[in-house]
Amino acid sequence: MAMSPIQLQLGLEVIQSYRRLSYTAWHAIAELVDNSTQSYFDNRVELDGALSASQEELTIGIVYDPSDGGLLRVSDNAMGMSYDELVNALRVGFAPENTSGRSKYGMGMKTASCWIGNKWTVRTKKLGEVVEHNITVDVNKIASGDNDLKHFSEEGKRKTDHYTVIEIKEHNQVFRGRTIGKIKDFLRSIYRQDLRKNSVVIQWQGNALEWSDNDFPFLEAQDGTTYKKDFQFTVYDKKVKGWVGVLSRGTRSKAGFSILNADRVVRGWPESWRPERIYGFQGRNDLINQRLVGEIYLDDFEVSHTKDDILWYGDEQEEVEKQLEQKCADYVDVARRYRKKDEAEGGPTELEVQAAIDELQEELSSPEFGDLISLEEVPPPQAVSSALQPLIQTVNSSEPAFRAKLQAVQFEILGFLLNDSSPNDPYVVVEATKETRVLIIVNTQHPHWGQLTGIEGVLNYLRHCTYDGIAEWQARRKLASLDPDTIKILKDRMLRLPLEIQTLA
Repeated sequence: MAMSPIQLQLGLEVIQSYRRLSYTAWHAIAELVDNSTQSYFDNRVELDGALSASQEELTIGIVYDPSDGGLLRVSDNAMGMSYDELVNALRVGFAPENTSGRSKYGMGMKTASCWIGNKWTVRTKKLGEVVEHNITVDVNKIASGDNDLKHFSEEGKRKTDHYTVIEIKEHNQVFRGRTIGKIKDFLRSIYRQDLRKNSVVIQWQGNALEWSDNDFPFLEAQDGTTYKKDFQFTVYDKKVKGWVGVLSRGTRSKAGFSILNADRVVRGWPESWRPERIYGFQGRNDLINQRLVGEIYLDDFEVSHTKDDILWYGDEQEEVEKQLEQKCADYVDVARRYRKKDEAEGGPTELEVQAAIDELQEELSSPEFGDLISLEEVPPPQAVSSALQPLIQTVNSSEPAFRAKLQAVQFEILGFLLNDSSPNDPYVVVEATKETRVLIIVNTQHPHWGQLTGIEGVLNYLRHCTYDGIAEWQARRKLASLDPDTIKILKDRMLRLPLEIQTLA
């Protein structure tokens, strides 16, 4: 019996799956901004004349209202669309004529709008025409089999008018608080090139987004030149170019590379790309991860569907990272070792100190730290004691990781590294109530332990944990009550001890 050919078919219900795409709020909104900016780039000559005549700038306005199911409006005064162009824009996967720009796959507006909400409209009027078109997309209605879009047009418009307005309602999620702040930060980063060139005004809730390179000041060499240089190379006939620099001030959030394609950031600040060859595994917290910064332009490479990363083929990523490492090698060394002429050997450099200060200041100024201070409840002493006692009992039958007996004062220090504790347990537990011993229990599962690097990092951390415990033990023996300032003074003497030992050696 002859069988008919089996065909791959896509049902209309696939439109509901777009809400499950791995978008972020900022990358979804950026899909709509991409269309607006590309409309300008594709029609720059005509639009520059029209904008000049009306004394306007290319302006993209983004308005968000979380109430009543949510409303997101993205409007622009770019070229606008004719009827045929609007029809093509609503064809899923129908790529534009120019795929070298920001509109690449013929998917972005549809997938991003459906990710954000279940009902959206497009209202548009093309420069030189007299008709405004308006269509409505109802995701649930289309998924049920009815893909006839509600369309109406209005004639008699002025030929000099040109705009597109997209409104999305019935949202799948609500954007609030820090998410709003991240949306603004990411958008001004994504379109930094447009903002640098003043080729577009992007507004959020009526306020223009800005990008300033002054937020990323570069280190000056002793001869007065700045540590910033350009580079270029090729990978399998694909051109790569960009620049690398060493920041004079900065933190982890400012360092790293931003990847650009078609003059648009696909991955970058505030979540920059950190190649492991240069920045180490998971971007360890050192001067390189706080100071080395750059931009890399990968116009010849493909971007992901959601335009948030590069689509690497074969060993492209490895080759790019390898050559980038070579181009940056001297600056990596500067970031790691730079000292001023008057800085003595030993101890941290001024750059290292400033890096630590900047990192600490950023932590202390973060919304998360503010929440911790204002919202965290202080547990009563009984609750603290009952929570710590099981950890102390755990090590009673264990062999300490380090110990020291001080015969002169009949005193023993026992240090334990607890490897099977919980990340939620305290970073250190001190048992200092006994007359002849103190227990120091360090939680190696605590998140902070994972930030330690190298022997010096671990050594200094263990010193602080241990000296805190010993100072507490001393204070308990000498005083009726524990005074924080007294404990600090006692610990201060211990922190001076390693240098005294080195001096006498």
